[in-house]
Amino acid sequence: MKLSIEEFVKTGKFGPVQIGMSKPEIIEFLGEADSDNDMDQNGSILIYGWYELFINSEDRLYSIQNDNYDPKYPETYIFQNSKFEIDPWILNNSTCQNIESISSKLKNSGIRFCLEEYYGRIVIKADSGVIIDFEEDENEIGLRELIGIRYWP
Repeated sequence: MKLSIEEFVKTGKFGPVQIGMSKPEIIEFLGEADSDNDMDQNGSILIYGWYELFINSEDRLYSIQNDNYDPKYPETYIFQNSKFEIDPWILNNSTCQNIESISSKLKNSGIRFCLEEYYGRIVIKADSGVIIDFEEDENEIGLRELIGIRYWP
């Protein structure tokens, strides 16, 4: 199954996986995670490549993110196992992606969004609630580069 990051940004659904699903349901759809990090009474994190699915203490999904994106390292955005493959869309090998370039891609895809402050910096927030996040500091050419996506409803 192809899991589209574009659809994730549009809908907040990670393929068939959505917030509130149980850990066993997620594993049924996505297969065994590369890592299942136990956070004691705080739940766990299922990790597929660099995509992190946060499970609460009631065994329910409450967040999805990949905040480790780096265009120089495909392993930070490309992932495939026996159950699914990521279609990375904006998480690709293009360097210097910033708010303006990503905003243009969202508009071209018909995805509604706004810019908002998020922990002291400006990010893109899709109508779905998915956040597209950027570096706090500008790079050597004055751009705040893309660092990832997250959905913490």
